[in-house]
Amino acid sequence: MRGLTVTKDMFPEIYDQFFYSMKIFFAALLVGLLVALVLTFITTMLPRFIQRIIYGFLTALESLPDLFIVIVLQVFIVYLYKKTGIVIYFYNDYNNPIYLLPIIVLSIVPTIQLFKITLLLMREEQHKPYVTVARAMGLSRFYITLKHVFRNILTSLFQYSKTIFVFMLSNLFIVEYVYNLNGIMYLLMNTKGAAFLVTALFIAIPFSVLFEIADNYNASVNNKQTEENAA
Repeated sequence: MRGLTVTKDMFPEIYDQFFYSMKIFFAALLVGLLVALVLTFITTMLPRFIQRIIYGFLTALESLPDLFIVIVLQVFIVYLYKKTGIVIYFYNDYNNPIYLLPIIVLSIVPTIQLFKITLLLMREEQHKPYVTVARAMGLSRFYITLKHVFRNILTSLFQYSKTIFVFMLSNLFIVEYVYNLNGIMYLLMNTKGAAFLVTALFIAIPFSVLFEIADNYNASVNNKQTEENAA
């Protein structure tokens, strides 16, 4: 299906396309979050000059166009096949949808963004009084970071969720187009009229709910911080 009119047969297929895209989207988000947290934890254990090198490298990587990253990955897949015989499919077939490469490509930029945000939050958190007290008690840097700092960072990180979601949605258009994915974004680009409106609502309503939850959470966090500062 590349174009649709609104009929009773449209909805089972649009459900499949929506959930296919959301599997890729949230898997990429989860991969990006996990990799960013692990990378941040490792980076904070390294000397400061190495931290600057890693930060600079990822900043440069973030500036590369998504299409360039896609091409590099495809060249690597061809090279891997020639050397090892391992086949990784990078072009979607309607009966055999692919997941691995779209998830990898979609997760790269969020990983970098989350890493940079998390590293900044980590540096701010390490100068707070409770960290100084924990160090004075003889607790190791590893324990303090893993047990206390990361928990507070995850709470603060949620405040950036709306920006990351919007950025990933825009990148999902590119990923679905390049890999010929039969997903909700590709459908959105190939419909018009009432079918386009229905498809757009499938995307807008769930994410509007998520954005509202994020805004309410951020407002509650800000109010709590204001009350603590005033106390």
